[in-house]
Amino acid sequence: MVSIKDKIVSPERTICEVHREIYDLLLDGKINQNLANELIDLLEIAYRMGKEMDGKLRQYKYNYDDNWWKKTRDEIIAEKLERRQQRK
Repeated sequence: MVSIKDKIVSPERTICEVHREIYDLLLDGKINQNLANELIDLLEIAYRMGKEMDGKLRQYKYNYDDNWWKKTRDEIIAEKLERRQQRK
């Protein structure tokens, strides 16, 4: 299957490219539609998370703010713990 993304996406394989490949396979219609919808929802979440991770890695690499982690560490840990509790 050739999709539009093959014409506009870098040939270098990235996490985003893998997400696109999985998404294209799901759209082929060869699996149960309910399962496909669930997987697409998870892919969209994973894609957003990957974009956020990319932003943070760039922040760390370029030292946007050397004190950022020290200032926000406790707040970030509390948010992560709260999200984990909500998933249970």
